[in-house]
Amino acid sequence: MNCKLCLVKPADKKGSHIVPAFILKTLFERNKEFVVSIGSEAVENHIGRELTPEQIEDYMGRELTDEEIDQNYIPFIEDNIFCSDCEKKLGHLESMYADKIHKHLSKKECDKDEIFTFNNDLGLISLFWYSVILRFSLATHNKFKLKDKEHRAIRNYLNNNLKENIPELKIHVEKNINLNCPYPLGIFFNSNAIKRLSSNSVLEIPKYRNPYFLLFNEYIIILYNKASQVNGMKHSFFDLEKSFDPLRNINYNNNEECNICIIRNDVWEGIKTNIFELFAKFKHQEFIDMFRFVAEYSNLAFTKANIVHFVNRILYEDSHIADRYDRTRVLTILAEELNQLPKISR
Repeated sequence: MNCKLCLVKPADKKGSHIVPAFILKTLFERNKEFVVSIGSEAVENHIGRELTPEQIEDYMGRELTDEEIDQNYIPFIEDNIFCSDCEKKLGHLESMYADKIHKHLSKKECDKDEIFTFNNDLGLISLFWYSVILRFSLATHNKFKLKDKEHRAIRNYLNNNLKENIPELKIHVEKNINLNCPYPLGIFFNSNAIKRLSSNSVLEIPKYRNPYFLLFNEYIIILYNKASQVNGMKHSFFDLEKSFDPLRNINYNNNEECNICIIRNDVWEGIKTNIFELFAKFKHQEFIDMFRFVAEYSNLAFTKANIVHFVNRILYEDSHIADRYDRTRVLTILAEELNQLPKISR
């Protein structure tokens, strides 16, 4: 299989980071993490390799099964996506962004709303975030996928602008693409390094396609297909509007500067609450749809009360939080509920 960036060299690199490690640094300690993936059928737990059995049991409420150990993986690392040369180029870009941009943002206590303006860095910042978004879309264990046309455009842009070494990349982003932002970006930040108010997440918001709405731990990224679409339709951004008018802070091609908006702590917590509530609604609807589909396929008579009882058992019946949405548990409850329903008489 060839590299998914250059499309030429063999994808021989092991352990590629889907999301750069420095972005995930305040989310968990490397190899000692509990990562939760929200999938289409269930919520999956992923356990860091260096956690002790006691730490795992404290989180899970039980020991890992042999099957869970065999299937365990951390969803932000994958093998054989890129060639070693492209991986190095991405690494140079990460290093520049981390040193020049991220370390300055991380010093903020985020006790007020403010706009951090970076002059002459639009090329670097946009190139970096395109690289993160492309990798996130490429991830095997990830629901988020760019549309084919967008994928090709961003891949080509990256392939044409990444460089072999940091000095060459530095000159390129400062002299050649310093004002480039071909795919409009909104970048919003709240530091989790200082106060660690609560845990963050890495996820995309389903059904947001233009713009895409992505949460990468401390960052919210809004990505548009093209500039003409920024003001083409009104969107809700989960109360981000309490701090900023998001559309006024979208970075475009040929902007004189790049704005990264610092979101104050209370607004950030509200945004996350709204996002998680939306995911809860999506998950509940998946359970409802599952129940309806199987019951109707099996020619069973059911009422709204049967569906409510099924969902409530999943949500509230005694179960450790780590196993609440386990696929086997959900299917077991479904079978038990369906077995109590009568057949529809013909």
